Amino acid sequence: MTTNNRGFLLLVLILCIGALLLQSPVIAGAEYLGGEPVLTASIEGQNEFLPGSDAVLVVVIENRGIPEFKLLPVGRTTPEDQPSTAKLIRVELGAGDAPLQVRTDPQMVGDLSANSRIEVPFQVKFLANATGGAYTLPVTLHYTSLSFAEQRGYETMVYSYKTADTTIPLQVEVTPRVFIHVVEVETGELTTGNEGYLVLSIRNDGSLSGNESIARILRHQESPLLPVAGSSYIGEFTPGSTVEARFKIMVGEQAQGATYPLDVVAEYLDPHGALVTSEPVTIGVPVQGGIEFLILTDEFTMPRGGTKDIEVLFRNTGPVTVRSAQARISAVDPFTASKDTASLGDLAPGEEALAHFTLSVDKSATVKEYGLESEVRYRDALDNRIISDPMKVRVRVVERSGVDVILANPLYLSIIGAIVIGIGYFAYTRRKKGQGKRD
Repeated sequence: MTTNNRGFLLLVLILCIGALLLQSPVIAGAEYLGGEPVLTASIEGQNEFLPGSDAVLVVVIENRGIPEFKLLPVGRTTPEDQPSTAKLIRVELGAGDAPLQVRTDPQMVGDLSANSRIEVPFQVKFLANATGGAYTLPVTLHYTSLSFAEQRGYETMVYSYKTADTTIPLQVEVTPRVFIHVVEVETGELTTGNEGYLVLSIRNDGSLSGNESIARILRHQESPLLPVAGSSYIGEFTPGSTVEARFKIMVGEQAQGATYPLDVVAEYLDPHGALVTSEPVTIGVPVQGGIEFLILTDEFTMPRGGTKDIEVLFRNTGPVTVRSAQARISAVDPFTASKDTASLGDLAPGEEALAHFTLSVDKSATVKEYGLESEVRYRDALDNRIISDPMKVRVRVVERSGVDVILANPLYLSIIGAIVIGIGYFAYTRRKKGQGKRD
């Protein structure tokens, strides 16, 4: 066989083998795709928040991965997934060391291809007493991505995936503020319908020093406690310092012996010179109830046209001592009073004192029971002059009887007077005659 014939046969053989290979299915052929997800996270918009505020943190997730492909030979199938795509992403925001509460659960956000982004909102609540400063919030991303794809046959592609977790720190800032805490409440004698002093010990639990600070008290909704002198100057209010603030309040007439709410705030200038008001703190202020008196004496009986000294027993049924108390009775027609006031002195809770009055009733008065108003005037702990609610002194007017009938009738009195004068004259003449006989 010549050399040319051998070359021709070898060429034919190679062509036949190539044709067989082209017609045979590809098995166990693997093609690797380049690139992988590169995820970043950031907070959209401002990242500085006030203590006690509610906020929505919008976390922006970006995939900065670069897709890298190899061109597949003819007969190979191109995989649908790319290794640079992050699939089935779950985003979880943690509080870390920040003074806040995360109110949104972890969120599923789906797939994120290369050079794309997605916004994930989270509801958070910053604590009211949060200390100012910078804090780190961890954002954890759980996802899967394509490891490699393997083609089996003409129409079958087998995918292999891998999982990954990445934690990205986010920075937030809490604005420094003055946060007040009422350490102690002192009221003294605070009673219904009266004024009284309120002394508060206030501590700055915040992280900012307030300049030109003023403590204020405010009425809490429909509370019966009303500020009269509702501000107290503090000056510089440094973190951790405690100051004493003194106020004057009025207790409404509807208050009972109970504890009622009152709001306390601090106004101050921040480092930029802006006027800031702290978050209000609600405190409980005890009220001792109302000052009351009770008349313990039963009714008095007076004949028409008569005059009588009466004693009225008063008791202090209130919760505090009254000072320089003075009782007074109001005599109205048909009564008159030659003595209508009486001193009771200082009366402690439960203590009693007698008041002496002198009353007269007109002889034309109707026979019945009368109620004369009486009141007690006293001074409270602030030396305010206060008048109690009116009380009734019961007096029953009756007909005169016995000697009273004679003494009340002018005719009878004239006859009695004449008889007395006659008896006196008779005795005088008898005595004169006796002296003349002896002489």
